[in-house]
Amino acid sequence: MALISDKDGQFVKDYFAKELKGPVQIDYYTQHDSKLMVPSTECMYCKETREILEEVATLSDKIELKVHDYVAELQEAERSGIDRIPATVISGNAKGKIRFFGIPSGYEFSSLVEVIADVSKGQTDLSEATKSQLAKLTHDVQIQVFVTPT
Repeated sequence: MALISDKDGQFVKDYFAKELKGPVQIDYYTQHDSKLMVPSTECMYCKETREILEEVATLSDKIELKVHDYVAELQEAERSGIDRIPATVISGNAKGKIRFFGIPSGYEFSSLVEVIADVSKGQTDLSEATKSQLAKLTHDVQIQVFVTPT
């Protein structure tokens, strides 16, 4: 059963056709059913998150989804700044990478779609004044945004 409705899927597909300029890589860190599964690390919403990402990846041939086993690929996950699951890393023509933790549903789904487009274009809608201030940074900065379902 699809998690994205036909109407929403068509809207996103049309949006991607218009907005995506370059390839986008989505790396999804989850926990597979395997001998490596440790009961204390069970992942709430991993299955649903994977289903959403798989559906999104079918909406454009410019999107490639790679699914990673968090436990089996722990060193790679750590290099990507992943310390919990479900986790999604989006990269493309943009300079950096965007990480999402948790399930991108509800209002977060539109953020996911917009980030995919921005990363594909290698640009954002930030004002020139904001870009100028960011250019003055002398070290890496981590920005975290927390959202809760309402």
